[in-house]
Amino acid sequence: MGLTVKSSYALRALYELALFHKNGVKRVSINELSAKQKIPKDFLEKIFSELREYKIVDSVRGRYGGYALSRKPEDLKLSEVIYILDRPFQSYECVVTGKCETLGSECAVGYVWKKINTILMSELSKITLADLLKIGEKLELMGGNTVEEKINNADERRG
Repeated sequence: MGLTVKSSYALRALYELALFHKNGVKRVSINELSAKQKIPKDFLEKIFSELREYKIVDSVRGRYGGYALSRKPEDLKLSEVIYILDRPFQSYECVVTGKCETLGSECAVGYVWKKINTILMSELSKITLADLLKIGEKLELMGGNTVEEKINNADERRG
């Protein structure tokens, strides 16, 4: 589709970075982010390199260096991160140009991809990193080890 492990890792690492920021930690090492979120360090370095180019994160080298968010969590939409790293559906020419080179305007597949891309990016543009922090707090309060258990626990409380 359009979302990859790369964007999933990025969102997890940015979430962790936002948690550190919220708790007053200014900079976090790539080693710590990698360990906390169980993301391969080399891959996370490549991801953060791209995010740095787009001013999503910044970094300082050295003993007291590390990564920090370049913007407030409430100013960073998930759609931006996904678009930067994955360019959703950009491999489908018909989604980019609106034209199917093979079948012309009758291409049902192109229509579906375009529609899915529009819906996906629209929904992701409504969610910020700050929203993810709030969701994380709520899940933490729900108890359970997995998201499914937490949702079930919440349903039982409403019961």
